Amino acid sequence: MWEKVKKETGRWKSRLKIRDLFADPRCSQAILDFLASTQVGRRVPTPEEEEEDAQSEASEWELREREERNEERRQRDAAMGAEAETLLFFPVPFLSASSGNGDIGDEV
Repeated sequence: MWEKVKKETGRWKSRLKIRDLFADPRCSQAILDFLASTQVGRRVPTPEEEEEDAQSEASEWELREREERNEERRQRDAAMGAEAETLLFFPVPFLSASSGNGDIGDEV
């Protein structure tokens, strides 16, 4: 900021009083840039405003997480769907019912 002020006014900070700095329109942009970059003079948010900000940030985070989980689920379901289709067509061995006396080949 002081470099811009010196460039505009030709005076360094030791030769310039703060009241003169604010009164000189040539210094306005340097002051505004300084305030914006340092956030000096920024209003402190109330607890309610901080809570709203935290909730909105959490909501955005939760939405991203939920979308990522949904995408993972879609990919897993697509992979399982392909597996399930192939599994459905595997031959099932024929099991014959027995008479219960333990002899193999005795059918009902």
